[in-house]
Amino acid sequence: MNKKLQILSILFVMAFLFMTSVPALAGPPEAAAGLWQYRTFILEVREAGCNTFLKTLEDGLWTGTFDGISTEDGTVVIHCSGAWSFNAIVSFEGSVAGRNGTLTMSVVGSRPDGSADWEGKYVILSGTGELDNLRGQGIWWGPGAPAPGVWGDIEYEGSYHFEPAD
Repeated sequence: MNKKLQILSILFVMAFLFMTSVPALAGPPEAAAGLWQYRTFILEVREAGCNTFLKTLEDGLWTGTFDGISTEDGTVVIHCSGAWSFNAIVSFEGSVAGRNGTLTMSVVGSRPDGSADWEGKYVILSGTGELDNLRGQGIWWGPGAPAPGVWGDIEYEGSYHFEPAD
């Protein structure tokens, strides 16, 4: 009987600890919005069939929730159909919600033809400094840069939150 009482006591203590522990959770997401200005430089052009691939490097200026500068290594594909697609990794340095550091974001986008506005998505992949635990995602849209070396505008919005520190 003594052994059963010990087991029940242990189970009771474990259940009590499990039910009273408070997990560290991230706060609710905050809204992100602003302007992303950039200029593109074409590093390489190659063709495969009727598709054209442009290896690009971009400089960016961010205002709004994301406030800072960026560089971007990307690829633009002009498809046989006339549609354009884009994917890149953005390296951002600046501040978000008063916290400073760097971010790496994945961005993808498309437009139905060369004269239409761009539409796309972004996801924060990682950060450093005070942004090391920042997570977020969103959308972006706008006309973009009208030609290589010329500044263009993209608006962005989405949500972000800071994960609890380890």
